[in-house]
Amino acid sequence: MSFVLGFAPWILFWVLVGNTGFVVAVACATGAALIGSAVSRRRDGRWRSLDVGTAVVFVVLLVAASGLDDSVLERWLQPAGNLGLFLVALVGVLVGRPFVREYAADAVDAVTARTDGFRTITLAMTWMWVAAFAVMTAVSFVPPIVDGAATVRDADRPLSVVCYWVIPFVVLGVAGALSGLFPPWFDRQTARIAERSVPAEPVEQPAAPPDIAGGAVTLDLPDASRHDEPFVVVVAGLDPETVVEMECAGVDLVGRRWSSRARFAVTADGTVDSGRDAPHDGDWPAADPAAPIWAMRPESTDGLVDEMFVPPAGAWTVTVTVRQDDADLVRRSVTRSHGDRDVRVEDVDLGGRDGVVARPAGDRPAAGWPIVLCFGGSEGGVDSQRSTVAMLASHGHLAVAVSWVDEPGAPDEATVVDIPLERFTRAVTEACALDDVNPLRVVCVGISRGAEGLLAAVALAGSAIRETVLSGLVLVSPSSVSWQAVGPDGDVPDTPSWRWSGAPVPAVPVPTGRLMPQLVSEAATVGRDVARGRPSLLRLWPAYAAGLDAAVADVPLPDGPALGSDVPVPVLCIAGADDALWPSARMAHTLVHGRGSGDDRLVVLPGAGHLIRFGEFPTAAQWTGGIAFGGDRVGQALGQRAARGALLEFLTRAGD
Repeated sequence: MSFVLGFAPWILFWVLVGNTGFVVAVACATGAALIGSAVSRRRDGRWRSLDVGTAVVFVVLLVAASGLDDSVLERWLQPAGNLGLFLVALVGVLVGRPFVREYAADAVDAVTARTDGFRTITLAMTWMWVAAFAVMTAVSFVPPIVDGAATVRDADRPLSVVCYWVIPFVVLGVAGALSGLFPPWFDRQTARIAERSVPAEPVEQPAAPPDIAGGAVTLDLPDASRHDEPFVVVVAGLDPETVVEMECAGVDLVGRRWSSRARFAVTADGTVDSGRDAPHDGDWPAADPAAPIWAMRPESTDGLVDEMFVPPAGAWTVTVTVRQDDADLVRRSVTRSHGDRDVRVEDVDLGGRDGVVARPAGDRPAAGWPIVLCFGGSEGGVDSQRSTVAMLASHGHLAVAVSWVDEPGAPDEATVVDIPLERFTRAVTEACALDDVNPLRVVCVGISRGAEGLLAAVALAGSAIRETVLSGLVLVSPSSVSWQAVGPDGDVPDTPSWRWSGAPVPAVPVPTGRLMPQLVSEAATVGRDVARGRPSLLRLWPAYAAGLDAAVADVPLPDGPALGSDVPVPVLCIAGADDALWPSARMAHTLVHGRGSGDDRLVVLPGAGHLIRFGEFPTAAQWTGGIAFGGDRVGQALGQRAARGALLEFLTRAGD
């Protein structure tokens, strides 16, 4: 309503200028402008740029109308008024007071009004109005310039009618329609996108299809293996110089079926070896020790939008089938698990936070097990780290995952807002107090926002935790700065992600307004995406990259936002070169090269994205919840394998 009142003096002017005396028209509009400004000021105590600018323009026009002859006014008053409106809107933008933002702020809460996204979209809409007023102004100057006898009251001159009235007010109407229709349309489309991102519920693993004995044709692959181990399929007893198809299939945590297929030319000895032989064609391009797994793609499932592969909590059943001429020759089902069968995994409470402990098989060493603490990203809880801790325990480390985010149901669920960094240091203390660990051989692994918080906590914790406990830090998809708080709806203005000893940690703003072109594009294409079964994906990288560009990243904590310079233990940074969430490779480079330590290591993975996991998992859908992680299928697979090798090598070196 206030937006309409802001234009009321102009509407009154446009109605009267063609039907009454010019001085009367301008005087009425001036009075309406002054009264409107006063009412607006009295209602909420604020001056708005459109209200004040309109009042100034009409006062000037009133003075001019009082001193000029009607023969001049009937030619130039309408164009002059349009020019005044254009200048009011333009000056408001240039001085940081876009009028659309000032009016739109009345319809949202104070926090939303301070977000970068709100500021960006209201600025864009104001520029739309500036453009509309510019067109109105330019067109209305045409009649008096082209036809010296044209007036605003001509009824029989097409040029006057079209340029004084028709075109300007069609443009005004279009701008008004867009301004009124865009917000509800955008809200509806955004809601459709959000509905597509609702996570599916876990399901029980279906029964495996019956095995098929192939007679002379045999399948050689392990009955049980870990997610981080190779998966080489060897088929023997085939007719030489024929072609067979190999299919590998399994069902993920939420019941979506994944499968990979490739055709092979049988060698002269009647065998096919997926680790030795390149496929003739199919879902992977070359011989690879785990291609039948990572090359899997999600199959269409009613009601499910493609999402990244998440393995079942228990054993994952994988079925390998070999076909020839569309007939199944042999089929066999095996299992893949997070860790060795004898690894002991239990849920624990660590200082009031949820935790998971995975202990290696066998007897405890005299000095205790070396310990690895794992902190996941902002996805929440510890479930995302269950596979990692079981894998690490299978390699001889006592591994602990600890939750640092607020648990589901908390007021700030799924947000990184004002998180106490003491959660990280307390987790280290609590884990080192376990009775079967070696507290002098401790490595911490942080993922994404977890890496950011871990690094900040270690930098601020003091020498005790850094020098006498920690042997090293592993930072996966890390940040070199502390970022502003980000919640489910975008940035949380003027709020840090982290606190230390109750004080906010200096943070770099995240200009989420850089994402508005993507958001509008998503809103426009969501119907097409639904029809084609495609996900609607948002790349967060532009916002974080812009924030990083604007940051002063060379001031160490606690005086500024830069991280890492005050951590005197070896650091391994792992990042994907194709990270679509934030510029982790750039930030990892800043961390390692800024520290200048010969004990540090930087691993940048070509073709890999943000989500770096340490197992051999399907890589076809690198996104979740509508957020793109980046990475291509082959690059992601090879990158995760390289990351696992780098992690295990670093742990060995840290224990020497």
